[in-house]
Amino acid sequence: MSNAIYIIGQIEVKDYKTYFSQYALKLKEVLKKYQGEALAGSTKAEVLEGEGFGNWMVLIKFPSRALADECMNSAEYIHLSALRKKLSTGGNVFLIPA
Repeated sequence: MSNAIYIIGQIEVKDYKTYFSQYALKLKEVLKKYQGEALAGSTKAEVLEGEGFGNWMVLIKFPSRALADECMNSAEYIHLSALRKKLSTGGNVFLIPA
C-alpha cells in the first residue's frame, strides 16, 4: 500500500504569464525540496461529472503526508500561497491519500 499523497488544485488564474513566472516556477523549486512532483497541470481539464471550477488544474504528488505537510507549512510555500491568492480570483485545493 502506498503512503503517497496527492494534491489537486483548481484555480482561476488572472494572468498566466505572471502566474507562471512569479509563482509556478518558484513552486517547482519548493516542491523539489520536499520531494514533491507536479504530475500534471493544464488549462484543458475536462469535467466528466458535476461542475468544474477555474481555468487551471494541477496534480501534485508527495511520497508521504509528512512531506506534504512540511511543504505546505514551510515559510517558502506560505509566501507562495499568498502570492498565488493574489494572482488568482479563487481556487480549491484538495489533499487525497493514495
